Amino acid sequence: MYISIKNRLIFLLIAFTLLPFVLLRIVAYPRIQSDLQDVLIRNLDGIGHKQAELVTYWTHERMKNVRVVANNPLMSKCAKIKKEDKDYSDIIQYLEVLKNEYGFKGVLVSNDKGIVTIATADEGVATDISEADYFKQAIQGNTFVSSIIPSEIPLVNELGEKEIGVPTMFVSTPLKDRDGIIIGVVSLRIDVNALNELMLSLKLGKTGETYLVNKDGVMITESRFVTHLKEMGLVKKRCALELKLINREKGELTKGVQQCVAGNNGFDAKGYKDYSGITVLGVWRWLPEFNWGVIAEIDRDEGYGAAYNLNYIVSSVLLVIAFPIVIVAYFVGRKTSIPIIKLKEVTEKMASGDLSQRVDIKREDEIGALANAFNAMAKSLDEKTREVINSEKRYRELFNSIKEGVYQSEPGVEGVFTFINKAGAEILGYGTPEEVVGTKVKNIYVDSEDRRRLCEKLEKDGVWREFVSLCKRKNGDSFYAERTSNMLRDEKGNPVVIYGVFRDISERKKAEMEIVESEKKYRLLFNSLKEGVYQCEPEVDGVFTWINQSGAEILGYKSPEEAIGTKLKDIYVNPDDRAKLVEKLSKEGAWKNFVSFCKRKNGERFYMERTSSMVADDKGKPVRIEGIFRDITERKKLEEELQESERHHRQLLNSLKEGIYQCEPTEDGVFTWINQAGAEILGYSSPEEVIGTRVKDVYVNPDDRKELVDKLEKEGVWRDFTSYCKRKNGERFISERTCNLVRDEGGKPIRIEGVFRDITER
Repeated sequence: MYISIKNRLIFLLIAFTLLPFVLLRIVAYPRIQSDLQDVLIRNLDGIGHKQAELVTYWTHERMKNVRVVANNPLMSKCAKIKKEDKDYSDIIQYLEVLKNEYGFKGVLVSNDKGIVTIATADEGVATDISEADYFKQAIQGNTFVSSIIPSEIPLVNELGEKEIGVPTMFVSTPLKDRDGIIIGVVSLRIDVNALNELMLSLKLGKTGETYLVNKDGVMITESRFVTHLKEMGLVKKRCALELKLINREKGELTKGVQQCVAGNNGFDAKGYKDYSGITVLGVWRWLPEFNWGVIAEIDRDEGYGAAYNLNYIVSSVLLVIAFPIVIVAYFVGRKTSIPIIKLKEVTEKMASGDLSQRVDIKREDEIGALANAFNAMAKSLDEKTREVINSEKRYRELFNSIKEGVYQSEPGVEGVFTFINKAGAEILGYGTPEEVVGTKVKNIYVDSEDRRRLCEKLEKDGVWREFVSLCKRKNGDSFYAERTSNMLRDEKGNPVVIYGVFRDISERKKAEMEIVESEKKYRLLFNSLKEGVYQCEPEVDGVFTWINQSGAEILGYKSPEEAIGTKLKDIYVNPDDRAKLVEKLSKEGAWKNFVSFCKRKNGERFYMERTSSMVADDKGKPVRIEGIFRDITERKKLEEELQESERHHRQLLNSLKEGIYQCEPTEDGVFTWINQAGAEILGYSSPEEVIGTRVKDVYVNPDDRKELVDKLEKEGVWRDFTSYCKRKNGERFISERTCNLVRDEGGKPIRIEGVFRDITER
């Protein structure tokens, strides 16, 4: 089949001219679009992860708060306190200060039966909370965070009005006496608005939001679109506890919520219908510790807007370029092919390689035709060169449409910019890329050493991803830049060019600094505590890495800076106590109320009580030890004085001739304590032999014991009660006793106590 050279040339010109644009549309565009979508999902996933960390941190802080309150020695009196007790008003004042100072909605303390014994103004004293989950968990010895629930009492809502059913939550912990026995529960009613503000603090575009859900798929924090949801009729007052997150078309939980409440972490990059019927991209993380889920969503149209726009731009550019290229190719091919067909000698001239040659021969013969053909071909090649330049220009325009800066520079510390796109020039404060090209790259760094470090890293590894440095614009304004750079080498391995992508992350750094500032505020809060709070390395020879002001003062230092870096084992009188603590924490993870003899900076010794825990990383490797400690020297002194006083009283009781005893308040009750004289009257050599034996076994007639118990149940005391008794060896004697029944605050019998003597001789 014959095809003319003219048609072939036209076809080839069109095909090879359009080939780069077709490849751009078929190969490059889908990859760029996929990369843009991947970047969005990674950013969205990062936001969900960060919000989950912030929620977890915020909740753990509330758990620490309630433990600190419960560990206050004053609180142990609350389990049995009454309004007429002298400490009642002081404790009420302390609870009100806690409530106002830390922004709690209420503070309440109950006994081990679940009856509230003391509380702040809005909470009800004598209320029974025994069926509440936060009481049941705390009375078992756990620090517990309740779910967000409707309030059972009127609370101030977001409009400043009192309302029953306002979303609220409790954080509770056991209340223990000095022997570590649980005697009640301390509960904090938490202001849920703080959690709402935490979730709403992150602005995710125009349509994005993050929120919390419970295990039932109900939103438990406020949506940023609550006004719109009220207009739709989905909620009446608020989203929290009202809005169930269901797909209105299917009548089931939305995909993100379904996955989240099932305990899964993940994302959906294709999109699904949210609770308002809009197709969204979503990321979800389940927090099993609290039975909450963190959901981050953004409308798919907004999220993938850049990718959709790129598709439109590329398709439009391809169509606009294709038509003129076809027309130009047709005329160029036609004009070029005619002299090629007529004069074959033109090929020999082109083989010489000198494309700058021109002939100025105007003849109407073969030579003139040859000259015209040569000049026409040279002109055609010149036009092709311009087309290549224009093609390169279009690619550069494509780079200039990207928001990130794209650049090339010479290798080496003193290298200059050889190319930069429009966005990169604007980030650096220049009006055009031409102003930047030729300037030294090191001049954009606030610290020019950053350029040297980058070059050394690229020389060694060939690439450096997400390198962050402080840079400056043309006008001197500083900003944070994040870049990924690569080193390009020739066939011999010599550096040819450095190229990469960079972006302005000043806003992100600002947000990170705000987080650091927030952490600083929490540390200031720690410094306001009377107890010492610390962090240290997890080894036996580990040093303090952080300590609050109170902790430093307890150890005899003026400031935390003096204490940081000192070895922990140096504060113990016996360094083995440090080794025991580390070993205990390595096995069990925590050690509560550990008491040791310690010394201050000046050598002064004191008793310290601490509660410590071991923090490990994701792989279980110990990272640090953190905890709370206090000086209990005065308390130990009082305990020793109390023990000494008790020893004197027991010596006094043992010196009496009469028997003194205590026993259980039932007919079959046993002796729980007896003095030496009582043991000898009953024929025993020591009180220890008597304790645990049944009281009715000392009576000749066991019914005398029943008669005594019945009498005490009715009247509470029986004086000069006489009965026949027997000693350990069976010898009988006549006993005279005076007994009384001791009851607890609820009227329940606790023990019988009394005095008895042998009146056989009398």
